[in-house]
Amino acid sequence: MQEYKIEAVQQCLSESREEVEAAFKRALDDFGSLDMAGAQHGEWSKFHGDESIRGRGLVVKFQIEQATVLLLLPESSAVVPSWVHQPDATGESRLATLAQELGILLFPPDWSITSSEAKATGSLETDLQAFTAWEKSQFLAIPLLTDKGKSVLFIGLGQPAGSAAPAPHGTGKPTPDIGKHPTAHCESKPQSAALPGNRATRVFPLLTRSLLRIRLPLEVTLARTRKPLLELLQLCPGAIIQFDKSCEEPLDLSINGHVIARGVAVKVGDKFGLRILEMTPPPERYIVLGPRSSREGAQKR
Repeated sequence: MQEYKIEAVQQCLSESREEVEAAFKRALDDFGSLDMAGAQHGEWSKFHGDESIRGRGLVVKFQIEQATVLLLLPESSAVVPSWVHQPDATGESRLATLAQELGILLFPPDWSITSSEAKATGSLETDLQAFTAWEKSQFLAIPLLTDKGKSVLFIGLGQPAGSAAPAPHGTGKPTPDIGKHPTAHCESKPQSAALPGNRATRVFPLLTRSLLRIRLPLEVTLARTRKPLLELLQLCPGAIIQFDKSCEEPLDLSINGHVIARGVAVKVGDKFGLRILEMTPPPERYIVLGPRSSREGAQKR
């Protein structure tokens, strides 16, 4: 079982601090600055009784394959708006987007996030106490400097010992029960294998990195041919369709019906694979730009 460390979250947060702050500000309309130099991490006993993580607030929950991460922002920070407790459609969309963006920014590429959600809670401490029931729990407190004073952004990471995945409610060790209000959430399937040097994608604009997680259909085409409808109606089990393509010719690799590469078939264990031989980018298109007066004159003619 993979072991997750809160230090990895701290490193990712340090690298993308400005973008994390911008994500919070877009969702909540207000936010401060995170003092990463003053961040502290440790076990629950180190932070138990901290007044800054009591009362109401906002909780963002991330479910990883073998762990759960909670991010808590207290309402006492004065940056959590009151509408988060009863969000309308726009508010739900804001919270869902916040959870998705933070899921991109806060974790290493090899952490497979299966779901994320953001919701209000009536008691941050209660949520954390349920979270500490797991044996492997780590916590990170980051000072948050706002116009109203100093607060804290609290992150907890829990991983059940000797379990392949967090246990559901009522079985084994409890999963944290966060908040009691309707949730705005976004579900995502496990991430595919990370690209080499994927950490470099953190320099991309936030919207660009969000687009990079869109899943597209990837297809390998053996061959194509056209047949009369009469022949198609005569097809039956055991029939053989002959193609004009040679068995030595490369296969086409397509995304959404557009050929992007060609390669040869290979065997990967007991699975089928494709070794790419050449890339075939789409043709470039040029549009001649000129003074507006010239374009208007050409249109009149």
